[in-house]
Amino acid sequence: MENSLDMCAVSSANASVNKKNSASNSLKMINDLLENSKTLPTTVSDLGSIQLSINELKKRTSELRAQNKDTDIDLTKAHYLLAGSGLAIEDVDNTLESLHKYQMMESHAPGMQAEGEIDHYLKLKKDQIVSMSIDKLLSTSSKDFDIFLDNNLKLDWKSLEHDVGQRFGLYVKNMNTIDNTNSSKHVMDMPKWSSEKSSLLNDSTTLLNVNENYLLRNKFERYAKIIHSFNNCRQQQNHFSLVNEVISMIENFGDSTNRQLLECWKILQAIQEKESIVISSRRYVEKQFLAYVDELYKKNLNEGLPTGINKVKSFIDSKLRGKDNKWLIENLTIVNGIPIWALIFYLLRAGLHQEALEVAINNHSSFNKVEKTFLIYFKAFITAKSAQLPVELTTKLHIEYNQHIKSALGGDPFRMAVYKIIGRCDLSSKNISSIALNIEDWLWFHLMLVKEDVSDNDPVYEKYKLIDLQNIILSYGISHFSEYYLQVLLLSGLYEFAVEHACTISKIDGVHIAIGLANCHLLKTTTSHSDKNNSLLVSSGTGNSINFVRLLSTYTTSFRKSDPRIAAEYLLLVGIVNDESEMKLCHEAIRELVLETKEFTILLGRINADGTRIPGVIEERKNLLNLNEMHDYLNKISEQAAYKADEDGRTQDSLMLYQLAENYDIVISIVNDLLGDLLSESNMSKPLTNIYSNNPNDPIYIAETLIHIYMNNLDISKKIQTKNKITNITLLKISEARKTFAAGQWQNTLNLIEEIDLIPLSNTAEIRRSAQEVMNIDKNILKIIPNLLIMIMTCVYNISENLRQSAYQSAIKAQQHEALKNIAKNCSMYAGMIKYKMPKEVYSQLTKLEITLQ
Repeated sequence: MENSLDMCAVSSANASVNKKNSASNSLKMINDLLENSKTLPTTVSDLGSIQLSINELKKRTSELRAQNKDTDIDLTKAHYLLAGSGLAIEDVDNTLESLHKYQMMESHAPGMQAEGEIDHYLKLKKDQIVSMSIDKLLSTSSKDFDIFLDNNLKLDWKSLEHDVGQRFGLYVKNMNTIDNTNSSKHVMDMPKWSSEKSSLLNDSTTLLNVNENYLLRNKFERYAKIIHSFNNCRQQQNHFSLVNEVISMIENFGDSTNRQLLECWKILQAIQEKESIVISSRRYVEKQFLAYVDELYKKNLNEGLPTGINKVKSFIDSKLRGKDNKWLIENLTIVNGIPIWALIFYLLRAGLHQEALEVAINNHSSFNKVEKTFLIYFKAFITAKSAQLPVELTTKLHIEYNQHIKSALGGDPFRMAVYKIIGRCDLSSKNISSIALNIEDWLWFHLMLVKEDVSDNDPVYEKYKLIDLQNIILSYGISHFSEYYLQVLLLSGLYEFAVEHACTISKIDGVHIAIGLANCHLLKTTTSHSDKNNSLLVSSGTGNSINFVRLLSTYTTSFRKSDPRIAAEYLLLVGIVNDESEMKLCHEAIRELVLETKEFTILLGRINADGTRIPGVIEERKNLLNLNEMHDYLNKISEQAAYKADEDGRTQDSLMLYQLAENYDIVISIVNDLLGDLLSESNMSKPLTNIYSNNPNDPIYIAETLIHIYMNNLDISKKIQTKNKITNITLLKISEARKTFAAGQWQNTLNLIEEIDLIPLSNTAEIRRSAQEVMNIDKNILKIIPNLLIMIMTCVYNISENLRQSAYQSAIKAQQHEALKNIAKNCSMYAGMIKYKMPKEVYSQLTKLEITLQ
């Protein structure tokens, strides 16, 4: 404290002596501080830069000043600190005050320097904003491009790497196994199944576009040809191997990505004629493994004669030996350089049961004491039809297994595996320690343990049924079985789940796998619509089933309009199970196809100009619809389609459909409507042939053709009302009169109209009667009355003018002229008496023509 006072006293003394120089020293010190501040770190500082605006800085300094005012801060200690530095407090105050004055002057009269700094700041701020905007735009564009690639390309890089490797002869093993071990193992090469549309992965009801690309369209057409041939043979009740045809098609693709699909169809080929799922599936995986062993053996031809035993020995040597020629699995029982229990195990794995028995007999002397009875059990196992031991032997084997094999320390793991297989021992633990099994091995091992004919009297340890294995597989799911999941589902009899999973990989292939399974009567189908989610797989109290109708309907949706014939062929498969409820749905699906696509000629057929009927796809496939009344079914569909076409204003379609429905009375009614519209609305100054050109769509041509056909067919004629026949004939006569009228043949026109006997031209007494009965005539004739009256009056006028212009006058011509005037009078009288409202122009024109004739 005393030192502090001494320092303060010294400072005060110096200040009083050098008062004049103190101000200059203080300014110099501040200038030095300013100069030194330029050397402070800027952008490279670890502390970062202050990113505050000018307004924010002003706001914060004001807040600090307010805080200092409110709190009476003791600055004494600061004075003591500054005193030690040799800086006079008064000089600091004076300097700060002068700086403040300078700032105030600049704020009122800013100079060029201040303006330059503000302009520089604004320019930097503008550049910064522009730069940030560009960076944000580039970042957004990059992100959008990545999203675009992800949504449109959907590249599976692992699959692509695998395919490229195969093309260049590189082989990468699939190491996904059931057992989490690092032991060496064989794995079948299973490439990914190419999917045509990744959006299908989680929705089995998603619509498929078979016209999306060339490859998919090509596959679609190949499948369609097979289905068409299949339906041909079904119709003729000939044998057709759908499975073999599909296998041949896939093999001809020559694409390695379809190998998984090919294997699925080969599984279907193996199980389609077998009664037992377990036996047929087990034999399939055994043959598959033997083929792999044989392929491996061909690469090592120095292994002796190509016997089954030598091939399996070669497999064991390549898989169970390491590079240092040491066995990779410990505690193997080696006899003459061969692990004897491993050899027996893999011979069983390859389905070579007799060879396995031969190895056991030849090496019986090498078995230890606890293994001496093994040969008895093994012979019984091999010779049994069901590959299962008798009850008495099973009991003895279980005792020996529990006492010696199961608890043996350092025992051969393959010995335990063989005992488990032949005796179905210790089913509570179905794994084999120290032996690495791939997916096929695991499935085969469990199929060997499954017992199909389980009874209630069997002990608990014997009860391992197929449904138990199926539940294990479903609980594991695709995460455990990876790309082999579909094959596992098929081999374990989970056909409904297999179809659902196949559709998530490739809808087009999944649909045909379902067709193949349904044809083999292996697929459980349902007609239930009670499931809330419209799912393909339906679960109920009776088990799981596939909504086969929905599957085929959703599949055909994308090509119904482009390929209606093919769509019909697929919908005909709805009744493949020959179930009554399924057949009803098949009939309904075909009906909906007709109404939706409007491809009536292709599906329902057509009528030739001579009245003969050309059948469509439905009639051609009538045997597959299993209908007793095919005629009624077609007529009903045709009539419904005709009614819809009529509602939509598609007159030509409705005409054809009503003919196909054999509703000839409605056909004539429609034709009468067409004729009535034509004769009442057309411009009378133009010939009718100029309007419709006498083509098949010409109502007159249609009417003439149909009335000729129908009248010459007594059965058809009976189905047409007399009123409609008369109306049709009358309209055709009026159309003939229109033709002569357009040709200027006035007298012929009057003669034709008089023959129609619709308007009494010469008999005045009949005018009233005819006018009163006009409302009883057909509507299509009634609406032509105005044009007929104009035609009559025009003909009378032109004939009368011709008589007047004649150079020779006679009493006969005078009589003719009077007759014409009488016709005109009758015509006008008729127009005034009929209870039919005609256009005002008609009355005006009739009056004008009548006056001209006076």
